[in-house]
Formats: sequence, C-alpha cells, structure tokens
Amino acid sequence: MRGASPITRDQLKQLLQLPMPVRDKTILVAGHAMGFRISELLSLKVSDVCTKNAYGVNVIHSHVHVKAAASKTKVGRTVLLNSDAKKALARLVEWLSAKGLDATAPLFVSRKHVNGYAAITRQQAGRLIKALFALVGAIGANYSTHSMRKFFALAIYEATGGKLELCQIALGHASISSTISYLLFNSTEIDDAINSMEF
Repeated sequence: MRGASPITRDQLKQLLQLPMPVRDKTILVAGHAMGFRISELLSLKVSDVCTKNAYGVNVIHSHVHVKAAASKTKVGRTVLLNSDAKKALARLVEWLSAKGLDATAPLFVSRKHVNGYAAITRQQAGRLIKALFALVGAIGANYSTHSMRKFFALAIYEATGGKLELCQIALGHASISSTISYLLFNSTEIDDAINSMEF
C-alpha cells in the first residue's frame, strides 16, 4: 500500500506503553523494527526466531530470515534484530511455550486456533493495527499494516543519512524507484528546501 502513512516515533512509544496482549505488542514492535511486509511477518514460525540451547532455554536469534516463498519478490531476506525486537520476541516465545506450542507453531498464532497452529490472517492483522493506531490518534484510510514498513523505511533513510541504496537493501526492493515511492510521504524536506530558496 503505497499510500500508507507511518505513525510518528512519539506515537509508537505512546502506544507501546499501553497495556495489550503480548502477541499484539510483538506485532507492533516487530513490524516497526524489522520492516517486513505483513505477509512475511505472519509467515514466521517460532523456529525462525529462536533455538533451544542445551539447557532447554529458548535463545532468540541475532537475525531473522524470511524465506523466498513467503516474499513478494520471491527473494529471501535476512534482517538484524535490535534489542527491542529481541525482548518482544522473547516475551512472545515464552507466552507461546506456556501455551504448549512448539517450534513449528506460527509466531503470531490466532487465539481461535491456538491448538490448531494457525497464524492470524492479513485481514485480522489489518484490523488489529488500525484499532491500535487509533488509540494514539492515527485514524484514517492512510494507516494500515503497511504503515509499520513505512516507519522502518523512514527510520533507515534517516539513520543512514539519506542513502537510498541502503534503504533499498533494507527493504528488499528490487527497484530503487520502489524505495523512492516509499519515502514520498516525507515531502516536508522538499517543502523546506523550496521555502529556503530566495532570489
């Protein structure tokens, strides 16, 4: 959804402070910190994010890989997990383990199918994200699950000093034009540049 808008960093921080189920909070954190498309995120299984060590303790991986089959571009992609993502995933895996789900279970399991090992659908995720975003004033058609990926895109763009090529790699785009279209929402820089021009 190219028209999707990201919520602000302040809105995200405010939202993450609200009480919510561990699965929902993890979707928010992972969606914003990993930049996967929602279909890629929902394709993840417990084994994709952690491994049991010799003592039977779940250890969260340093990176997460989405398989080519689950990717829109049919190219697999590996993303580093920052500390926020690792903590959120550790809490989710602990919750799933307490429910008796093993490494083959979907990471974002549906509550209705907790014993049937079904992940929530894209539509369910969409409704969930819209409802959560509304709690911090992000209401409207321009906010969706893709808003999380847009947030990631802008964060990478700003953190790399505006290096489009690095942003393209981080997003897994085949074309730089796709990356540029992701950043069109950040038109304030262009407006500021126009306003700064005096003859």
